[in-house]
Amino acid sequence: MKNLFLCLVLLLSGAIAQAQIIELEEAKVDYFPNLKSGNDGSYSYVVKEKFSGEFTADAIGFMKANFDIHAFMNKIGEEIGAEGYLVTFRNGQGFLEADFDKKGELRGTHQQFRDILVPDQIRKDLYRNHQGWTMVKNKYVASGRGDILDKEMYRVKLQKGNEVRTVKINPRAPGNTGVASK
Repeated sequence: MKNLFLCLVLLLSGAIAQAQIIELEEAKVDYFPNLKSGNDGSYSYVVKEKFSGEFTADAIGFMKANFDIHAFMNKIGEEIGAEGYLVTFRNGQGFLEADFDKKGELRGTHQQFRDILVPDQIRKDLYRNHQGWTMVKNKYVASGRGDILDKEMYRVKLQKGNEVRTVKINPRAPGNTGVASK
């Protein structure tokens, strides 16, 4: 009786082990949890950063690394018969608008951020040219064709006591800072 019971247990465990092996095909899932659609064919994507400043440091590079326009186009399908797609990437400090054509090629970008970490060379120039002044606000605006920026500008608000200055800086010419208003 013991042998019969042992044989049944081994036979059942072998059958159960064989039945649990199932080979599945690879499944591709596109998931855009932070995507919101506008009425005019535009789309807004809320950016989730792994570390602070990742998006604002290089918005176009962040978009390229974390957003697949072709997967996005497959997800929304041909809902709009538009010439392209305007996708806006947002975080708490600003946004990047990316204009894609209907084939998924990047036509142009526009970005605007406020109170971000200013590049090291610009910080050094500001300190050297405006000693005793404190940066209280800044704003970065840039635009370009494709993924190349044509225009960039920082507008920095400085304060020293009761005096306030606004300085416009073109980062392509770091030594070219000027007072915009007093």
